[in-house]
Amino acid sequence: MQLLPSDLHKKISAAINVYDKSEAESIAYILMEHFWTINKTDVLLNQKTTEVNEEELSSLIKRINTAEPVQYITGETWFYDRKFKVNKHVLIPRFETEELVHLIINEHKKKQQLRILDACTGSGCIAISLNAELNSEQTFAVDISTEALQTAKSNAELNNTPVTFIQDNLLNPDLGMLPDNLDIFVSNPPYVKESEKALMHSNVLDYEPHLALFVEDDNPLIFYKALTKLANNLLKPGGKIYFEINEQLGKETAEVLRSFDFQNIRVVKDLNGKDRIVAGDKK
Repeated sequence: MQLLPSDLHKKISAAINVYDKSEAESIAYILMEHFWTINKTDVLLNQKTTEVNEEELSSLIKRINTAEPVQYITGETWFYDRKFKVNKHVLIPRFETEELVHLIINEHKKKQQLRILDACTGSGCIAISLNAELNSEQTFAVDISTEALQTAKSNAELNNTPVTFIQDNLLNPDLGMLPDNLDIFVSNPPYVKESEKALMHSNVLDYEPHLALFVEDDNPLIFYKALTKLANNLLKPGGKIYFEINEQLGKETAEVLRSFDFQNIRVVKDLNGKDRIVAGDKK
């Protein structure tokens, strides 16, 4: 069928029933740009019709209405003004993680020849963004998942950023595989407690990798304890550690850093006023 851009947008938006009107309209624009190369300007001008396969359109809307994230349907998303491939093996990068990256960039943009390690890298969005934005001598990214590392490597190629990828279990790390003398150690590890599953939307719970999301209620800081110990070994004196955190556990995560004698420890709130980042300096 031939449709004008505005008619296609209305058709998709009206058919999406799992989100409110505003979000449905936003998702419609994402689908149109990816599958039919139609952007918002085209919708406003509304001059040229596009051939739309009804079966393909119906299939896309059906997937959206199962709450499958639109980023997994298109296979891509944007993070810190760069395009990243995403799939069921990696988390979809969030705005809160952009805030973490932005903080690190602001605190290190005048420094030279930085050595950076991103632990639990997933899609590679943190490591790749920092490598692109900072004067990095070498950037390393570590994950336990083979599939996640494959995705991260393809994202490094896509964004033309030289990142060294390492597969390792960071709860029981092989220090011989990991670089030392680091300036920056950063991580957005699993931090959602199992008991918080009931509060989560199905688009996250049913589709995003649980390995990258959840920790047991009786040990919610398991990754922060292991990674802080690791960072204490790998950072140079004066090197900095940065964590994205569970908003409920800011003080507790800061205490983990304190137990390893990190200095200048701070809990940073995100734009919604929630505790989101813990940072500190190695003594």
